[in-house]
Amino acid sequence: MLRIIVIVLAAANALYFGWAHWAAGKQPVLTAVVASGKPGGKAGTQLPAPPCATLGPFHDELLAEQAEQQLVRSGLRPERRATSEDIHDGWWVYVANAGSAAQARTLDAIRRSGLRDAFAMTDDAEFRVSVGLFSDEQRAEERARRIRNLKLDAVVKERRKEQPVIWFDLPGMAREALGDGRLAGTSLPLDALRIEACPVPAEAPTTPSPAPPVEPV
Repeated sequence: MLRIIVIVLAAANALYFGWAHWAAGKQPVLTAVVASGKPGGKAGTQLPAPPCATLGPFHDELLAEQAEQQLVRSGLRPERRATSEDIHDGWWVYVANAGSAAQARTLDAIRRSGLRDAFAMTDDAEFRVSVGLFSDEQRAEERARRIRNLKLDAVVKERRKEQPVIWFDLPGMAREALGDGRLAGTSLPLDALRIEACPVPAEAPTTPSPAPPVEPV
């Protein structure tokens, strides 16, 4: 009788351990979820950026210093920002040619017409002959018409260049508030300046670290 009881208990233990091993394999693995967004805020939301107006551009260091003093006297706290700006730099009239021989003929024809300031551009891929630089577009067009009367295809092209400029950022000041008569009492050349919103700084993209899986209990 005792032997039968021992055999029954051993069989029951074997069945229990087998069931426990099977059930452990069916339990889900829990993983932590990382909420997006900034600390203290809701996930996926961003706080609006504070207002910031900027005044410029100033192309001259002396004028920039004078403007900074006037802004301070007006009760503002300007922050200087040096950058560069693509600006207009006049008009260029030229004639492109198919090769060096054509370039020489073009230059000779222009000079024989009385325009002595034309010159051939050496090592130029389009074998151009420069016919003049002008600050006024109308004068450039007049020169181009004179060249076209010689049966030459004159081109008028706008010239651009990068120029260092200075802006004054005013954090906490909205662009509309700054332009609403706030600077009227200063001697700043407002007709030559612009009031814009401060540029938004570029943020480096961040990759969140994956949360480690939580081991099953």
